[in-house]
Amino acid sequence: MPEGLLAPPTRDRLHSAAGAGDARILSHALRARAIDLYLTNGSGRTRPNRRWKIDLDALAFDPLSTNESENDVSFSGSLGRAIALPLATAAREHAETLARVTRLAGIEHWKFGALALGLSSFGALVHVPADYDLAEPIFITYRIGARSAFPRTLVVLEPGARATIVVEFQNTSSSFVAGTSEIVVGERAHLHFATAQQLASDSVALECAASHVGRDASLVLASADFGSGLILRDRETSLDAPGARLEQSALFLPTGAGHLDVAATVRHVAEHTASQTVVKAAAADSSIARFLGNIVILPHAAGSDASLRDDALILAPHAHIDSVPALEIACNDVKAYHGATIGAIDDEQIFYLRSRGLDESEARRTIALGFFEPTVDAFPTAALRDALTQRIVGTLQ
Repeated sequence: MPEGLLAPPTRDRLHSAAGAGDARILSHALRARAIDLYLTNGSGRTRPNRRWKIDLDALAFDPLSTNESENDVSFSGSLGRAIALPLATAAREHAETLARVTRLAGIEHWKFGALALGLSSFGALVHVPADYDLAEPIFITYRIGARSAFPRTLVVLEPGARATIVVEFQNTSSSFVAGTSEIVVGERAHLHFATAQQLASDSVALECAASHVGRDASLVLASADFGSGLILRDRETSLDAPGARLEQSALFLPTGAGHLDVAATVRHVAEHTASQTVVKAAAADSSIARFLGNIVILPHAAGSDASLRDDALILAPHAHIDSVPALEIACNDVKAYHGATIGAIDDEQIFYLRSRGLDESEARRTIALGFFEPTVDAFPTAALRDALTQRIVGTLQ
């Protein structure tokens, strides 16, 4: 947690910060409404165990410590006919698209989504026109320099479009980051969307992500989280029309005394939709983590096919992970599966690798890398996969 933050901000201070926000990105009326929702809504999270010390409904931060010149968003990759713009520019030149995504995503129904929306100060809009295949990935990099930051990432793929987008968050000092990802994938479109954060070990990272997937469209989501003092993610994907498909993968590896809480919900709204979720989690040192996975199949979603797999690895005696998979099924004609495992590294595996010439630490790293491999493989570029592998190796040393 950043130094000097001893108490949650007051209502007046939050509204003052919201009122200073750019009205072109979001109107002052909508900002004020979002802040009121943040103040009245609970986090929806119970403390997973007695060792969890952070009160998510009373987080301390300074909403007025955001200095726009200290936060930056940059883009790389060949865009062709697609656009990728800073949010302030997009608000001037593509206001209708911005409003469309904001309306569809409904990000403010989460406590921290409402906070991020109300204080949104910078971010990115990516728009891919109909039937356009963006051959190269778009890379979005957020560099956080201020003590607090509230970035928004908005993505729209029109019908028949195809794209790959990689988002990375970086900082060099402690900060409070509350952001959103708001995604609309149109009919017959395909999006591969990956996120990775490299934040300082005592930072707070909160993200709410809402996605809507249209008829015969597909969305591939991949995320990776390492370290940080507190990481909290809420992700919800809505499969809105027949033929909509989702594949999502997540890996997380908290260290030190870090706290991590991830919730992912897949909503099968229409018939003949499909989803697959794979999570690989490991906890080192004295870190605490929890994954809440939920598959919701609504009454009109006959023919849905959904699976959720969550595997957790305990890497130290004082580390802790909770796994809470759930199914909510309101229709009989469906296929749905969930499963979870939690355990330590197998001594027999270590013995086998040591018999092949590896020392114990090398054996543990080899086993952990094999454990994470399915989720690393879900990331879209070889360079990113290699970087994640090296990050895992570095974390485990």
